[in-house]
Amino acid sequence: MKKIIATLTITFFATNIWAQDWRDPRSRFDAKKKMSDTIQLTWRTADNLQQACEEESRRRGNGGFGYGLEACSFWNIQGTECLIITKNTTNLHELGHEVRHCFQGNYH
Repeated sequence: MKKIIATLTITFFATNIWAQDWRDPRSRFDAKKKMSDTIQLTWRTADNLQQACEEESRRRGNGGFGYGLEACSFWNIQGTECLIITKNTTNLHELGHEVRHCFQGNYH
């Protein structure tokens, strides 16, 4: 029983450290790890963000998200093109988070 509790505690602790990286807007990350140095970036806004992101996901052959979104981004495998969709009003953290996806892919 003690081993299971220790494992759960370590897993929970490691998960919290990992999650803080992308949830904390001031958290540092390795900017050298990127798919490309140059991308073509398109930024769209939407009245209904959830619907726009779900539709774009399905249009690209993915299954949608299935959970609530604040913004979304889509990039090609070569890391040269990226689309960001935000609400009509957004903030720097949401936009910056999606721009990071454009350069680093699925980092969380």
